[in-house]
Amino acid sequence: LLWRVVYHRQKARKEAGHSRDLEPTTLHLVCHYLLPASSLVTRDTALAEVIWNVLVRVSTIQRFTIYTKWEDAYQNFMLKATYARVKHNTKQVLKRVVAASDRHGRSDAGSNAPTAIADLCLHNPMPVLEVMLKDLEIGFNVNMIQPYVDATAKCSDMTADICSYLLSRVAMKPSSPGHVFLNSSDALCAPWLSSLGEFAGRFYKKHYYTDLLGLLTVVINRMGGATDMKLAAASDMPQEYKGESLIRIVFESILEHMGGVLTVSDYTAEQLVCLAGGPRLRSESLSIGGKKEDPSRKEKVRQHLLDTIIAENFVPKIWQSLGSQRAFYLSEDFAEKTIGGGLKLLCMLVDGNHQCFLQLIEFLSQSCSREKYASLMPPTMQVFARFDPPLAFSAIRYGLPSYGKAFAKMKEDGASNIEEPKAIQDIERCVRLYLPPDFENEGLSINFYVTFWRLSLQDIITPVDAYDRATTSIQEQLRLYRMQRSVVEKDHRNPNRERELRYINKEIDRQEDLVAKLREERAQQQINHKQVRERLEMEKSKWILKPSPKATSVLVADLLSPRLLNSYADAVFCCHFIKLLVELKTPGFHLLDFYNSWTIMLTQQLKSCSEREAQIFGVFLKDMMMYLISLRENEDKFKDELSGNPCFHRDYYEKEAGTQIEWTTMEDIKRGHAKWEGRIYKLVRAGVDSDEWMEKRNALLLLSQSYEAYPKVAKYAGPILHAVESMRDKEAYADLKTLANSIVIKLKSVKDHWLDQDKSKAAVAAVAAVEKKASPPPPREPTGKDNEEPSATAGSTSTRRPPVGDRDRNDGQEKRARRADDEPARDRLDDRKRHRPDRPDRVERPGTLSSSARLAMNSALPGSERPMSNSTRMAMNSALPGGPSSRSSRPGSTLGGSVGGGMVSSRPSDRSRR
Repeated sequence: LLWRVVYHRQKARKEAGHSRDLEPTTLHLVCHYLLPASSLVTRDTALAEVIWNVLVRVSTIQRFTIYTKWEDAYQNFMLKATYARVKHNTKQVLKRVVAASDRHGRSDAGSNAPTAIADLCLHNPMPVLEVMLKDLEIGFNVNMIQPYVDATAKCSDMTADICSYLLSRVAMKPSSPGHVFLNSSDALCAPWLSSLGEFAGRFYKKHYYTDLLGLLTVVINRMGGATDMKLAAASDMPQEYKGESLIRIVFESILEHMGGVLTVSDYTAEQLVCLAGGPRLRSESLSIGGKKEDPSRKEKVRQHLLDTIIAENFVPKIWQSLGSQRAFYLSEDFAEKTIGGGLKLLCMLVDGNHQCFLQLIEFLSQSCSREKYASLMPPTMQVFARFDPPLAFSAIRYGLPSYGKAFAKMKEDGASNIEEPKAIQDIERCVRLYLPPDFENEGLSINFYVTFWRLSLQDIITPVDAYDRATTSIQEQLRLYRMQRSVVEKDHRNPNRERELRYINKEIDRQEDLVAKLREERAQQQINHKQVRERLEMEKSKWILKPSPKATSVLVADLLSPRLLNSYADAVFCCHFIKLLVELKTPGFHLLDFYNSWTIMLTQQLKSCSEREAQIFGVFLKDMMMYLISLRENEDKFKDELSGNPCFHRDYYEKEAGTQIEWTTMEDIKRGHAKWEGRIYKLVRAGVDSDEWMEKRNALLLLSQSYEAYPKVAKYAGPILHAVESMRDKEAYADLKTLANSIVIKLKSVKDHWLDQDKSKAAVAAVAAVEKKASPPPPREPTGKDNEEPSATAGSTSTRRPPVGDRDRNDGQEKRARRADDEPARDRLDDRKRHRPDRPDRVERPGTLSSSARLAMNSALPGSERPMSNSTRMAMNSALPGGPSSRSSRPGSTLGGSVGGGMVSSRPSDRSRR
């Protein structure tokens, strides 16, 4: 009765136009009397519904205040017994959930658990949810997160709202010794934080009607204003980074589960192709087989999240928070005032921040129209002031006017020029502010620069084959569903016949609707691609103003290099854009010089990139090398590409009549391919042989993405395989050892397809011969001739050593063979010389011991079982400065024995002194 009085009082205040919050006296009545009394009720569904009707009308802040007072009331005498009883019953139910899930291996095991949890939460949701979230805070088994969420399937709206309050409270906890956000030992986020984010995302996906305002407010405010960021900026002493800004993991999980934005760290070849398609094709390529989610419900969940973000104006706050995080990670304060983690921590933080940024863009672009997305963006000048050009263009690209529709409108109006909208004009003004004033004097136009950055992957390519495969796969599923429906229709004895038919018909309708939407998406993209292609064909002559090596270097440095490592889609875009320049026969673009430039300039980025960027660079390397391989292996394709195409000129030719043009030949492509692989080989080999964990891992991650197209020339592929095998056998870190083993398997799987294997055999033989010469000879066993006395000629040497002149001549031949046939062998010998600076070559200088003499001397030292032979003594005496005669006559000499025989004293003191 009292709850109904409060409800009608609040309803009357709302009709009168007063605040939606409760009056102070009413709030005191609810918190101190009504809620504690309701907790003692056994089971009353009507009472629980009236309580929620009162609480749902107040603001989020006051509702969370009421929950705090309710939680404190459980410490009073009357509710202590109820609190203990509910917690005990909850633990018993959760034990059954865990046991059933382990036994059956599915999340819906123990079907009575949702009912039991709902009954316990009807009047006492606090103890039940605290028990569940306690397991999250201790970082329990992550496989039990989904069963726990499924156990709340039948809970009331008030229970879901109280769970949101408890999640917000956990997210507000500061870092402490018992509540760390980051494990400094391995530079990974704490298990409880990952579990909290996963639970929050899955819980809000199941209970999407729950108010998200409280949790999103806490997370977004802590993302940009973390305490550790402020302390690092204010303190002068280095301190350990606590990682409170990693609370963004909760926001990323919400975007993934509620927004449907899936994150993939390692794309397959088919998924990379599908990145060029629309949202439905990308979602279909990333979806896992099994039961698919209802599209209508998925759209409701996404729309609820979007409405919450837009209503509270969270988008600018998120941009600012992510920008503040990135600026702090790359600042001097973070580099000099934080302790622990090293490069691994920095790469993890930067990659995570970048991934969250891309997730937000993907979510907004899939949930909003182009006009709505543009309205959510800050002014263009602010975006470019806060982010680097790659991130700024990624943020605004979806909201820009369509590149192809402007051309179509020009054709309809019959105009001669395209009138750019205000958004493009603003971008050009921003671009001119950060580009050098003489940018166009270096060869490229501003129009070309803006065109490159405003185009997306969907504009320049349509994955027709991927759409066909996806449609064929769905139609096959449709065929199976129809066969199953015909079987069920004939089974009249089945008691579940009607229910099964409803399910099958629902799936058939869903699949047919998906096929229709995929075909519509494909048709729209083909129309857009055609319009874009026509406009590019019209404007291509205005792109490269002064064809020269300088213009090609600017293309690589200012366009490809910043965008390449931004995302997987951008890496694929860069590859297809270069191919598009060749297909359009762009005047001034020189393909051979372009490969010369990027193999020199871009490969240096591997030394300073993170793990995510190394994988992205591997994707770019594979696609670029695959294009060369296709030209080498298909001569007809090469001739078609070459026909009248200025991109295949051997040099930059001026537009003058009578100029003799030299064209690229197949031999030029082959020689260039080998040369470019050799450049990349040096960098990859340096990374594999490095002592740094990060450089080794980056080199292996690059090979994991590019092994199908690089290394492809046998001359360099063999040494890379050998180096990775050596790492696998000798590496101490388990993660590198496992990764190296997988790379070895991948390289061996494509070994039969390596190019120029015949030429490589001669090089391998030369390498073996050189290494055999370079290795020291094994020690000789003593024979009867060793006991004979050598001739007493002064300065005599061992008869087994060749003359010095012969050795010099042999060494010269070997060096010339190494330079001509095998560059990797020369690199290995150079490495050997760097590690042995005392032996720059194999020629023994006068006054030094030969290899055989050293081995024999070591075997004759005290403790050795082999006696020193007479020939060994002669070799030692002849190799020492001055020969045996000069040593014997020198004052103060420590050598004894006869002069002619060159005998060495057998006294221990003389031997140890020598």
